Amino acid sequence: MFWNLVTNEIISEEWEPNIHLQAFADDFIFVISEPTGAKLKATVQAALTKFQHWTDKHQLKVSTEKFTTILIRRLVSGPRVKWDYQIIKRSTSLKYLGVIMDNKLNWAAHLIDMKIKLT
Repeated sequence: MFWNLVTNEIISEEWEPNIHLQAFADDFIFVISEPTGAKLKATVQAALTKFQHWTDKHQLKVSTEKFTTILIRRLVSGPRVKWDYQIIKRSTSLKYLGVIMDNKLNWAAHLIDMKIKLT
């Protein structure tokens, strides 16, 4: 119950309309939309800074090795963003709550993973 109270603080925070923060238990995911790479980088970095202030305030440890960014766009390369001076790794897919999402949103990686598990 304590975790829900602490988490509610960051979930109910005022975010820009193009920033969506989703949480389930101790897993968080940002979905951020911007028209250009430069705006995307600034918005992502601002969102992560706000999130980091919240984690610092509550003395929460963040597992940076689990951090991943994916770019679901036609941009050749996404912006490099940092958490506490450490560059967050980029990937073409990520796993969130057991679902593998890829940068093309065609679910091929998830279906392949499910096929492997089923066989």
